[in-house]
Amino acid sequence: MKRKVEYCTGNLDYHTDDMIKQLQTLDPEITVKEWGCLGNCHRCFRVPFCLIDEYDLIEADTIEHLYTLVLNKLQHPSE
Repeated sequence: MKRKVEYCTGNLDYHTDDMIKQLQTLDPEITVKEWGCLGNCHRCFRVPFCLIDEYDLIEADTIEHLYTLVLNKLQHPSE
């Protein structure tokens, strides 16, 4: 199954785009979509987050923790 990761340009201060590039080196099949807004009002300015497969919102206190959570979700989608 091809996985999709989406993020908001307002979240770039947390280097979410760099984190997603790291994920793509592990799995080049990941589809990435950058949005101006994902409709999660102001969350992008408070914490690093992204959306997995259009439904699973993943957020964390740090970009490193977000990377771990997203990687786990991509490897184990049913959890």
